[in-house]
Amino acid sequence: MKKLNIKTILIYIVTILISLLISYFGSAYYTSQMPTIENPQYDSSQFHNAKITAVVSDQPTSDVDDFGIVREVVFKATISKGQYQHREITVKQQFTLQTLEELYPVEVGDAIILYRIEFGSNVEWALVSYQRENSLWLLAGLFILLIIVFGRMKGFNSIVSLGFTIYAIFFILIPAILANANIYLVSLGIVLYVTLLTFILLSGFTKKMIAGTLGCFGGIATAALIAYMWMEIMKMSGVLSDEYIHLILLKDDIPIDLRGIMFIAVVIGALGAVMDVSMSIASALEEIMINSPDITPTEVIKSGLNIGRDIMGTMSNTLILAYIGSALPFILLLIIYARPINLLANSEYIASEIMQAVAGSLGILFAMPITALITAALYRMTLKKTDI
Repeated sequence: MKKLNIKTILIYIVTILISLLISYFGSAYYTSQMPTIENPQYDSSQFHNAKITAVVSDQPTSDVDDFGIVREVVFKATISKGQYQHREITVKQQFTLQTLEELYPVEVGDAIILYRIEFGSNVEWALVSYQRENSLWLLAGLFILLIIVFGRMKGFNSIVSLGFTIYAIFFILIPAILANANIYLVSLGIVLYVTLLTFILLSGFTKKMIAGTLGCFGGIATAALIAYMWMEIMKMSGVLSDEYIHLILLKDDIPIDLRGIMFIAVVIGALGAVMDVSMSIASALEEIMINSPDITPTEVIKSGLNIGRDIMGTMSNTLILAYIGSALPFILLLIIYARPINLLANSEYIASEIMQAVAGSLGILFAMPITALITAALYRMTLKKTDI
């Protein structure tokens, strides 16, 4: 086990402090630039946790009305917390074909979320979701525990870097999008910040970290350039689904660059895989150089490319399969409704998924030689200093 020296500890502390400052000031700045939504669709204070205590009735409706109601369930529930805590209420829930798939059936003991709706002096309650928060926290806790048990200090550091990464995306990048900032530069800046943070926490300020960081950023920059160029070449609008249409409807209040969101999807989607490849190559080459001190820089580069070829196949599959998995419901709909092949091939949604997968894979491809070249260059510099 390697002993930690004062320099390593100091670098670790400085990295954490700088990350905290970036997180705080970045979030504060972009949050302050966000537009205010004057009439939100929902009042967050009207959502209440509850538990179903009894199902009074459950029957299909005799006539389907204009709202598509196909089933009606009446149940009793007790509010779990808040100003209505311990109050038992009766809920008449009407299900459409969509909500029937999402929320039916309801059973005694189900932990649910209700929304309170006021119509003058009348009050109605509606079931909007099941409570999943506790299960998610349990799953996250299990993940963190196992990472730390198996990874020990490096596992702990990976959790710390993951925490900063998630914070940067949700509290810096997303507010920057809503603030109509230059999200192309912001997203690349976050990529560089996340890569530096992760590699320093895992490897310290070493040649391996420098090579991995530069290789990763080089690969991501390549993916970003390809994505930007092909969005222009294919005249992509950024309107890929119903969610994007809703964003267009909010354009007067919140101007959002839809093409920029597509660009960010490429960058963020490829980041994890490119980080993996660049650090794997840098780490493997470091071990080779330690155990084979007579190896030449040319041989280092060849070894890096050979290692990268094996990694590249699995990482490219990872990216492409991830995008196919996310697009599977849409692909099924296209097949079911028998859309013409030429129309499918020219669909912006399909084009965007292919572009993201290919751009990310090319980012991996270019990260390999960049990392190998930088590692060899750093190794050559070390040899020169040793000779002197």
